[in-house]
Amino acid sequence: MLAAITVLLGVAIPFAPVTASDPVVSWPQAGKLPSSTVVPLSPPRPLSLHATIRCAALRAVGNGDVLRTVPAGASPATGLAVTAAAGRVSVLAAGTPLLDEPIPAGGCDYRIAATATGLSITRDSAPVAHFPDLPVPSVSALITAAEGMPQAGGLAVALHTDDRYNSQPNGLKTLLLWAHLIALGATLVLAWRHWGPVRIPRARPRWADLVVGVTAASWVLLGPVQYDDAWYVLMSRNAGESGYLGNYVYMFNATENPFVLSQYLMQFWGQLGEFSLWWLRLLPLAYGLITWVALRRLLTTTLGRTAGNPWVPWALGLAFLAWWLPYGMTLRPEPLILCLTAVTMLLAETARRRESIPAAAAATLVAALALSCSPSGLVAWAPLVPALPWLWRWLRDRSWKSRSVAGLTVVAAGTAIVPVAFADATFGDVLEATKVHRWYYGSFAWYEEWRHIDTLMTGPWALRLPVLMTLGAGLLVALGRGRRTAPGTVRWLMLSSAVVTALAMAFLALSPTKWVLHFGALAAPAIVLLTTALLRSPLPRTTGAVASIAGTGVLIAVAAAGFSGPNIWKPFSDRGQSFGNHLPASLSKIELSMTAPHIGDVFLRDAKLWVGLAVAITAFGLWRRRRRLGVLLRPERGVLIATALLLVVGMFAVFAYAPFRQAPGWTVASGGFEFATTGRTAGLADHVQVLADADVQPPAPVEPAVVRGDFTTTSPLRVPPSAPGAVWHSRTAPPTGKGALLTGWYPVPATGDGTHVTVPVLGEGLTAHRLEVQADTPSGVVGLPLNPDDALGARHWQELAVALPQPARAIRVVAEQRGPWLAVGEPRLTKIRPVTTVTDGQIVFADQLSAMLWPDIDHAEVAHGMTNPPTVRVSAAEHIDPGVLSNSTFTDWGGNFATSAQTATYVRVASALPGGPETAPWGTVDRIVYDFPTRQVDFGFRHHDRAGWTRLPTLAGEEYIGRKYTG
Repeated sequence: MLAAITVLLGVAIPFAPVTASDPVVSWPQAGKLPSSTVVPLSPPRPLSLHATIRCAALRAVGNGDVLRTVPAGASPATGLAVTAAAGRVSVLAAGTPLLDEPIPAGGCDYRIAATATGLSITRDSAPVAHFPDLPVPSVSALITAAEGMPQAGGLAVALHTDDRYNSQPNGLKTLLLWAHLIALGATLVLAWRHWGPVRIPRARPRWADLVVGVTAASWVLLGPVQYDDAWYVLMSRNAGESGYLGNYVYMFNATENPFVLSQYLMQFWGQLGEFSLWWLRLLPLAYGLITWVALRRLLTTTLGRTAGNPWVPWALGLAFLAWWLPYGMTLRPEPLILCLTAVTMLLAETARRRESIPAAAAATLVAALALSCSPSGLVAWAPLVPALPWLWRWLRDRSWKSRSVAGLTVVAAGTAIVPVAFADATFGDVLEATKVHRWYYGSFAWYEEWRHIDTLMTGPWALRLPVLMTLGAGLLVALGRGRRTAPGTVRWLMLSSAVVTALAMAFLALSPTKWVLHFGALAAPAIVLLTTALLRSPLPRTTGAVASIAGTGVLIAVAAAGFSGPNIWKPFSDRGQSFGNHLPASLSKIELSMTAPHIGDVFLRDAKLWVGLAVAITAFGLWRRRRRLGVLLRPERGVLIATALLLVVGMFAVFAYAPFRQAPGWTVASGGFEFATTGRTAGLADHVQVLADADVQPPAPVEPAVVRGDFTTTSPLRVPPSAPGAVWHSRTAPPTGKGALLTGWYPVPATGDGTHVTVPVLGEGLTAHRLEVQADTPSGVVGLPLNPDDALGARHWQELAVALPQPARAIRVVAEQRGPWLAVGEPRLTKIRPVTTVTDGQIVFADQLSAMLWPDIDHAEVAHGMTNPPTVRVSAAEHIDPGVLSNSTFTDWGGNFATSAQTATYVRVASALPGGPETAPWGTVDRIVYDFPTRQVDFGFRHHDRAGWTRLPTLAGEEYIGRKYTG
């Protein structure tokens, strides 16, 4: 009965009502006239929008936008615009005309109401138009040409932002949650007492335990940064502000429920200490050590006396590190899935050996928790599948009452996922979030699992090898499975772990995404399989010569294919890495192949090397056989042992050596050592340098600038300046593509502290123009060319710098336009300063590759259906695809900062991560200047109860984002 109640409570919780957030934004601020302001909503469409436009404001503007919710020319055109022109008023939404009529005489007002039921327009409370299928307009700013006009009084907007996922359990749901937890705990306790406790044998301490523990702990400092580490840090960190775990980077911060357990733990741990890389890495270290203990006890449980063989823990340690070093030290969910899968395996094996329902229930509970981490957590259910035969036999021999109680107990244990997945989310939330994830992000079906292998074989060598070794060992086990094997032997464990590994791989295929890092979820059964293959050949002793040669050939192919991978580790972990040239932006196939592991001229991918090893092992075995000494090592097993050893030793070596090779430059490992010895966060903020204004600036020149051609335009530049001071530009209509600028001489202060001259530059086709700084020195005028980057857009200033010649008496800027338009700002004297000169006191966006290396900055939050517009952006570089770096502002993927980017102008600051040998560009620092002041609105926070099955208007669809489904 108690188990049935637990199940019913678990089913009811997702549908229970919640108290949902309902923020309200009011513009203008109380007691003030309307003024244009940046209001970057995310999601970009509010749940409702109500606008009031007085006819007096329309007449006062004459010609212009009285109200606009996105800047003119924003793409896609999804906003609202109310425009006055030639005595008429027009209303457009998403570029579609809704109203065009003369402005009535006298006092009147228009009211626009946009809700889920459509958009309506009234004039003096009389209906004018209604559009039932029109969605609520997007909002990134509230812009008016009536700013400062007394007639603008009464112009107002009220909107309810879309904060749909921010909810808390109300009284009923809280009661259900507590009742479920109590019922679940009581069910497990009663099951334990009814069917008897289960004791799991302990493993005796061995030297292997110390070696594995020390190696795993050192990986906190040495281990590579994985691509998604910062992504999960951002989500966990922002949850404290948003009230739920959402996708901070894109998909409009859609909730991550039900896959949130690992992020909840990271949020808790980060708030205890800090959200720096090395502090957070203590979490996967803990998961790894628990995994090690669970696998040690699993082998003790399974192998009995054989587990006492001193080689068993060493084989397990080698297999464990072969998987742990490439995959274990990540802030993604896989380390926790690995840990929970290992515990599930231990409990499932205990349940099988003792036919214990409590152990089976505990295994089910742990597997359910693994599934609450990520879709790839489904692999934790693989160890439960082989338990079905004994469970069926157990149930067959019991009464219907015993069967019902046992079955309900196991099912009740599986409901442990519910309080994690649905504590602050509803069934409707999860359905909508799933739809949003599928719409904005590429999803793949199970039969497209080849994409997983594709991402594996394009990745680094150390990520390839453990997966290929597992596949190779599994293939040999399948080929040589032979006759039935008695439980409790190495051979039986090999076969059973191969089955579990195969099931886990099949379950992993159901994951909708196909990245190489997902393979870390497979590690627990794969480690056991590799352990047994290291202890005993995967092929039976009776295997003939042909089969043995074929099996050895498979593992030689595995080694050659694995060690063919490049030794390139991005982001931030490639600094100081060995093998080949890592500096070019793009490597040819030959250059890439040279980064594969090698010693001198001997590449580990060379199959001849492995064939020679196999032949030597075979010859040694024949020699021993002739002397009746017994064959110690078969060639296929010898190749596998050598591959695993080289993987572990090689990976540890290249990452331990990298910080010395890069010294005195910063690396992840040196930052980790600094963190461990000083307690400082040791992030990039302590090491990155920028060129910032010197304390003393040159006075204005006496003579004016000389301009010719397009530079003679007097129209203002439609982009905010990068800094105070004069700006010259050639953006005119019609353009001639020709022009010239020669500024006056700026005297260099004799007592100044500037070391560089920095010139802000903006435009299109920048590399076609001639740009230089001229310095007047005692030996004559020296020309110093400026080298802009063509890849940046037309709203991205570049602060180009050259070293100031010593001594220099004056400086000026020369620009010759040779193509599209160009803008140039006044030269400034700068000097090298810490990056904190730019970031301190600012709202900073750190991207999804680098955020955990900036733990002390004031991160830009996404909360209450709106972003806090960042004033500084720091990003990774290292020749990473710009599309990856722009995820947060990519509209088609629902970038959370896409709306703020519509009104932003970026200023690229010259920066460096100095010290040590030359490296690829470390990253970038951008100041952000907005067209208008940000968030000059009033906020009101309301709450209301919402049923658990309720779904608000979807965020996924062509009508919402303005693009077709891309899969």
